[in-house]
Amino acid sequence: MNYYNTHSVSPLIIAHNKDQTREINGDEFNQQIQKVVKILQGFSGKGIAYKLDNTPAWLVIDAATAVSNKVAVPIAHFFSEQQTQYVLVQCGANLFISDTLNHLLEEPVASITVFELYTLYIYEIVVAKPNSYFPETQKVTFTSGSTGQPKGVCLSAKSQMQVAQSLCDKINIKKPVHLCLLPLAVLLENIAGVYAPLKSGGTVHLIPLNELGFVGTALKQPAQLIAAIDKVKPNTLILVPELLACLVTFAEQGWQPPSSLQFIAVGGALVSEMLIVKARSLNLPVYQGYGLSEAASVVSLNTPTNDNRQSAGSVLPHIQTKIENGQLFIKGDLFLGYLNHQPHNKKQWYGTGDLVEQHQNTLFIKGRLKNLIITSMGRNISAEWPESLLLSQSGILQAVVFGEGRPFLSAIIYADTKLSNPVLAQYINAINKQLPDYARIQKWHRLAAPLSVQQGLLTTNNRPKRDAISKQYHDVFEQFYRLGEVINE
Repeated sequence: MNYYNTHSVSPLIIAHNKDQTREINGDEFNQQIQKVVKILQGFSGKGIAYKLDNTPAWLVIDAATAVSNKVAVPIAHFFSEQQTQYVLVQCGANLFISDTLNHLLEEPVASITVFELYTLYIYEIVVAKPNSYFPETQKVTFTSGSTGQPKGVCLSAKSQMQVAQSLCDKINIKKPVHLCLLPLAVLLENIAGVYAPLKSGGTVHLIPLNELGFVGTALKQPAQLIAAIDKVKPNTLILVPELLACLVTFAEQGWQPPSSLQFIAVGGALVSEMLIVKARSLNLPVYQGYGLSEAASVVSLNTPTNDNRQSAGSVLPHIQTKIENGQLFIKGDLFLGYLNHQPHNKKQWYGTGDLVEQHQNTLFIKGRLKNLIITSMGRNISAEWPESLLLSQSGILQAVVFGEGRPFLSAIIYADTKLSNPVLAQYINAINKQLPDYARIQKWHRLAAPLSVQQGLLTTNNRPKRDAISKQYHDVFEQFYRLGEVINE
């Protein structure tokens, strides 16, 4: 896969680390790839899992797995240790590569230093039963796991490159300068933020995530993100809605986005037209897109030459679409299948689970078929996951979790009157420790009386009517996200 355009003598990658900046051209990059390839070929087995920060080392491992004819299994940095262990078991990886020592594994069998800067630890994993990957599998990307168990989506090199090429053609910026703000293990940044810019002869800037102001999935120091954009002066960025809202807030407070910006793609969750209009008025050239891992990240995208602010853009040329009962179905060079499941037949339509309207090849996203929360950071969470943990605590009698399009999850809770607020808070804190940070309950509202069928807030079999509850407690939720306070009736 020559997605790195490694014959280029101009910088492919510019790495920023604290006060250091290092330019890496194609020859240097190839040398490091070959060094890693020699090590990978010394181990038997097919799967190579890696959990690394946003550094050139990530790109080296990514490329080396392809050159070695191995299966790449990138793991997002925000996955909890439990989720990481689950991925390692499910993917049957023989090697795990990390830029930090892992106390849950045996001692590393080897280490390697990439570009004389990044030390990588290589762990060999004893696999009880070798995994049988689908033919042509080059990468297994794991979703954030709506129920706590991430799902492996198997992709070929061809499907990834097809999306990257379609994006190059559609965006049509020659030699773009791109700054990666999302984790490289997120498929959208991997393909649209690395492969596509480099296929267009561009340069990719990498900054460690903590230096961008991130702690886990949360942006704790947004000023660092703004400073990075000012320093790099990129042409292109990829954002989730929460990061877009951050940039808009800074711009409203007087920040001047660099004039170099030509194209900011925003995806991962639905973005309101109002936010897009406001962003553009503040010199942020934002364009909404839509995609899913099963389609190798991007399905549709708005561009300056083909733009509808109310939509998620026009469908990429290599994908076919149809709508049945409001649900979007797609067909084309999609995923090979889910890991450890039956293969996906490319001749068959794939149901996305999204409710969509389509007009003249342009998609208008209306919502989800399933009861899935998609936060403004683009994380997918089944509400029943944290709810079930809450309800497992003695004294918590009802719990309904919300957070669609919001930066974090909140909950409506009814508990036994004998349970004091401090003890309830302890219960919630204990539950949060079992969850990755994106699935934690950060704010909660305690009810004085239980939700009931008579109020129209429960079905006859006592399932929560989420829309009705959301409307009933609209003011409470607005106060949560405006003030961030815990409220009790």
